[in-house]
Amino acid sequence: MGHRPRVLSAMSGFRGAVSLALALAVPTTVDSGLPFPDGDTIVFVTSGVIVTTLVVQGLLLPGVIRWARLPHDPSVEEELFLAETTATEEALKVLSPVAAELGTDPAVTERMRREYEAHLRVLRASGGEAEDEEVLCHDQHYTALRLELLARKRAVVLRLRDELRIDDTVLRQVQRRLDIEEVRLSRQQSAE
Repeated sequence: MGHRPRVLSAMSGFRGAVSLALALAVPTTVDSGLPFPDGDTIVFVTSGVIVTTLVVQGLLLPGVIRWARLPHDPSVEEELFLAETTATEEALKVLSPVAAELGTDPAVTERMRREYEAHLRVLRASGGEAEDEEVLCHDQHYTALRLELLARKRAVVLRLRDELRIDDTVLRQVQRRLDIEEVRLSRQQSAE
């Protein structure tokens, strides 16, 4: 690790926790029972120094972060790719049973299968940078099946987070995309 990340680490560390603890630990009286002179002054000065360093640190930290030029962390993109591909693969696996359970028209089921397979191809080809899918069909079977598969995808993403394979940041990003699609489908369903 070079000197730039070390400077950033030093700038973003704790400020004043130990100093304040020591200032508060100063006894209020001495062994003779007399009050300790300037005990309140020590706490006041220590608190002032801590507040000043926090303000200065807070103002300087964004510039130090830019100056440090930390390398890009690809883990979020990798976890997002894992979450989206795994959720789509799991949705494909349960597509037929869910469609049968809902009594979905076989043509709608096959169209959904093609869409999910195309989405997987786009995800794999782009390394996870797929655009949100547009829903082109507005019939009730399609919407009901799509909503049920979204619920399954949501469960898969939660399972991946619980297994610590993805973090909360990725979970929120995927859930946001699923929420947007769910709202869009729910509006179409209520309009039908």
